[in-house]
Amino acid sequence: MTGPASVSWVRFGRLERRGVLLGLSAGQLATVSGALVVLVTVEYTAGAAGVLISSPFWLGLGLLALMSVGGRPVGAWVPLGGHWAYRRAVRATTFLARPMKVGRPAELAVPGLGGLVVVETPGTRAGLIVDRRARTVTGVIEVTGRGFVLDDPDTQGRRVAGWGRVLAGLCQQPAIIRVQLLHRVLPGGGAGVRAWWSANGLDSADWAAKVVADLVADAEANTYRHETLLAVALRPPRGAGRMLPPADARTIERQLAAVSQALAAADLNVGGWADLVRLRQVIRASFDPTGAAHASPARELPVADLRDLGGGTPVVGPMGMVEQWDRVRTDSAWHAVYWIAEWPRSETHPGFLHPILLAPGVRRAFTIVAEPLPIGRALREIRRAKVGHVADAAQRARIGQVEQEATRAEVDDLTRREQDLAAGHGDLRFAGLLTVTAPTSEELDGACGATETAAAQAMCELRRLVGEQAAAHVAATLPLARGLLR
Repeated sequence: MTGPASVSWVRFGRLERRGVLLGLSAGQLATVSGALVVLVTVEYTAGAAGVLISSPFWLGLGLLALMSVGGRPVGAWVPLGGHWAYRRAVRATTFLARPMKVGRPAELAVPGLGGLVVVETPGTRAGLIVDRRARTVTGVIEVTGRGFVLDDPDTQGRRVAGWGRVLAGLCQQPAIIRVQLLHRVLPGGGAGVRAWWSANGLDSADWAAKVVADLVADAEANTYRHETLLAVALRPPRGAGRMLPPADARTIERQLAAVSQALAAADLNVGGWADLVRLRQVIRASFDPTGAAHASPARELPVADLRDLGGGTPVVGPMGMVEQWDRVRTDSAWHAVYWIAEWPRSETHPGFLHPILLAPGVRRAFTIVAEPLPIGRALREIRRAKVGHVADAAQRARIGQVEQEATRAEVDDLTRREQDLAAGHGDLRFAGLLTVTAPTSEELDGACGATETAAAQAMCELRRLVGEQAAAHVAATLPLARGLLR
């Protein structure tokens, strides 16, 4: 019997906190320099009394540059708070849809995003999201696993290796700009049971039929379904115009087919690429999960209406959105978005996210956005970071500062990445976002507490995003493969 050693353990690098000097950013260095200039000038012109009188000014500048609150330097809160105050003043934190207003043909209406157009491929009839601003074309496909938690270690190791080959293959395809893996928990897990009972159930007063009907009703109200989507953002052959020429659409179809084959080879169940109706369902479920769970297929817009270029927007966003400092409200739910600031710092089992993904009773959406880096660019970034660490080490030795263990760990991570690239592996820049959803604001607070506990069990450090919840919600719950949050 093969032991647990056959399982491929995973290890994440530490969050890189690069700075210009001694880990300080350019803004922090400028603020510290300003404080020192004021201190020296006052000391030479007014003496000790002037230093004491001006201490609130230069001391405040020093604290502004060096102190951290909530994991961010104090100086980083100033632009964030100012931007939030401006958006509140101009009422940009509230969005209301206008159903009677005729929109542009085939445009995707999402708050905060513009230039998104939905087109259809001529062959597979797959829906593509064309981002004219980012110059990308995105396709969405639904994938499901074949079991992992209860598999033996050999099977788990084989599937982890298969997924690693998929990521390595994505790094080798120059047409792929970005990928997004989205796993979300939605209400309506009993929809299949409800549909079967409505078609085959006995309408009688028998006690057994009543018991089964009660069980079906309970399943409808208290069960959830898991959905995993993969969004692939491609570089269009001739830029990103309003419509794709047939030749470019066929090229996109071939590239998406290659991705499907790679996923199937990794022992995954792969569905078809989402069509226009499916894209509408996916996007609506992000803003109105309750309504999407109770919507029947017959109530969905037919494909003919979605292709009608004369009538409004074929894929709709929320009917309303209200953003608060640390949460956002959409049609039928409240949401709070977290950024995964730190992943497990030691080697861990590939199933370390189970407490987050499979926890019962909490509706969450977990997403990873990854950008494949060309090998040359990745090597340049690694070498630049290593040169910065060498310069910082020399400066610390000059002023007598002791090197921290976290700095040594960052250097070791850079060395390991460089060794992997030299061995022929690819490199990915990625970010993780976690969205918690609840029907009311009070229930959201409880769900957030449970999520933070689950993240601690998964050895992940969460940081709640504030002042940008609406943009974070769009990036975390919609399979648009948008750029990484900076």
